[in-house]
Amino acid sequence: MKLYILIHEQDTDSSWGTSAKPFIDRAAAQDAMRQDYEDTIKRWGFDEAVQTEEHRSYCHDGGAMIRNDTDMEQWRIEEHELQVEMAVEVHQGLVQAIYANADIYPEVYDLDSSDFAEDSETAEVDIKAAELEKLKQQPGWRAVY
Repeated sequence: MKLYILIHEQDTDSSWGTSAKPFIDRAAAQDAMRQDYEDTIKRWGFDEAVQTEEHRSYCHDGGAMIRNDTDMEQWRIEEHELQVEMAVEVHQGLVQAIYANADIYPEVYDLDSSDFAEDSETAEVDIKAAELEKLKQQPGWRAVY
């Protein structure tokens, strides 16, 4: 499992420090970085049209920086691999247990219906199937088996 860590470093006259935010999607980390960068540009009243050694800014996919003399804020995205593993125990067609080496929150979508299903049972299965399909379309979701 890939983790994308957005690291924000601030060294200004008003404050200094570092923060880190984890993401499981690179695009989400990039969007958050870009939003932080744009908010900081506005808050500082920074003129991006004027670029010098001591007054410069940039924002690209992997990092961003704003510098005005000795005040500086910068962002970077680091990619890390986290080995998350999961095993599903099934006995007689039923999930008995799910084991993992990390805190995960599995959701089981049972799309089976009885041989003589009533309309309400069929409708419930259709709703669950639609929920699962919507979930599978989200960024980062994919079949692993």
